[in-house]
This record gives sequence, C-alpha cells and structure tokens, in this order.
Amino acid sequence: MQSVNRTRPSQDILLQSELAQRIADHQEQIATRRRIDRASQDPAAWAQISDTAKVQANMGAWLRNIDRGLSIAAQADGAMTEINTRLTRATELLVQASSETISAQDRETIAQEIESIGWTIADLLDQENAFGRPLFSDNPPLEIPIDDNVVAIAAPSKADFAALDPLLTDIASAVRTGDAATRSALLDPLRLQTGIAANILGNHGIETDRLLQGAKRLEDRQIDVSEYRATLEETDLALAITEVQKLLISLEAAQATYTRIQQSSLFDQIR
Repeated sequence: MQSVNRTRPSQDILLQSELAQRIADHQEQIATRRRIDRASQDPAAWAQISDTAKVQANMGAWLRNIDRGLSIAAQADGAMTEINTRLTRATELLVQASSETISAQDRETIAQEIESIGWTIADLLDQENAFGRPLFSDNPPLEIPIDDNVVAIAAPSKADFAALDPLLTDIASAVRTGDAATRSALLDPLRLQTGIAANILGNHGIETDRLLQGAKRLEDRQIDVSEYRATLEETDLALAITEVQKLLISLEAAQATYTRIQQSSLFDQIR
C-alpha cells in the first residue's frame, strides 16, 4: 500500500501539468484567434492549410500579373486609338491629294503630313511600357498568365502593323510625284489597313475585358479560399472558452484529489 502511495503523487502531478498545458494552449488560441500554428497540433489540418496557402500565393501572383497587364493594356489602347485616328487622317489627305484641282505645293504639304503620320505611328509602335519593355513586342504578342493554364494578351504584336510604314511611304511618294491613277490605287490598301487596325483595337478591347473578368473571378475565389482557411486554423471562441472552463474544473478536481492523497499519506506516516 505504501509503494502505491509513493508512486501516485507523481502521476497526479503529471495529470495536473497536462491539464495546465492544455488550458494554456486554449488560452493562447483565444488570445490569438488561431487554433493551429504548428503541424503537431493537427497534422491533417496543417497539410490542408499549407495547400491553401500555396493556392492563395498563386492567386496573389495572378492578380499582380493582371494589374500589370491592365496597365500595359491601357497604354496600348491609347497608342492604337491614336494610330486609328492618324490613319483616318491619312485617308482624308490621300483623297484630297487625288483631286486635280490642287497645286503641286499643296501636294507637297500633304505629302509631308503623311510622312509625319508615318513617323508618329512608328514612334507609337516603338515605345516602351511602364516596366521598361517594348509595349508592342516584335513577335509573338505579350501574354500574361492570369490563372492555371490561362493567359491574356496585354498588347498585340508590332508585326500586326508591319504593312503601315511601307504603305505610308509609298502614299507620300505618290502624292509628290505620282499621277491621279496611282494615288487613287493606293486608297483601297490604305482603307484595308485602316480596317485591320480598327479590328486589332476591337480585339484588344476583348482581351482587356478578359483581364478584368479574370481579376473579378480571382477576387471572388480569394474570399472563398480565405474563408475556408479560416475554418481550418481560426479558433471557435465559444468552443475554446467552454473547453477552458471544463479543463479548469478538471484541474481543480485533480489538485483537490492530490491534496487529499498527500494529507492521507502524511497521516499514515505519523501514525
């Protein structure tokens, strides 16, 4: 009987220590609102949290890509809108130059303005984006990853406008030295390229919308993933408080039991 009593206090102390540690853990969870902060607490949930964190990191990277893509797309939109405006002006000038009633001096002025249009378009196509890279890549067009296996084109290829420079050069030359038939023959190619440029701008608007819709989807998914992660790692305060109260009762009971055993053992020794 004495050998049992000699080993029993150490078991009681161990129980009290375990209860105190569990109380401390729950109190920390209540204070930090986090149920899990290391793998040993819940290995299965920790693995899910780690996977969720990777998904959140990927979504964050895709959203940053979209922000960058939208910045480039806006700059490209402005440049292509200006190109379309300049081509419309070039068409007006060519029609004007085809008239037999204007003087050679007027045709020279028109030729110079058409040359200026060509230089302006070349400058627009050669500009850099806000990140120090060509706004219109030579080939292929700039693609931005915005989701798993999903890309959007932030700006079209410079090659899509390759026909403009030689065409405007030919038009300026024809205005200066060509006859009416030569100038009139260049109207259809110019109108064709103007239509192509307008279609490129329209398709660019579709790609910009893809970027915007991609951002909206990712933002919605971020909310869902964050809520799911919260269910894995955040503390249920009501449950944690209830558990602390239960553990406190158990600890008080264990301490009371230990005290009675100690008093009983001391009485036996005196007797």
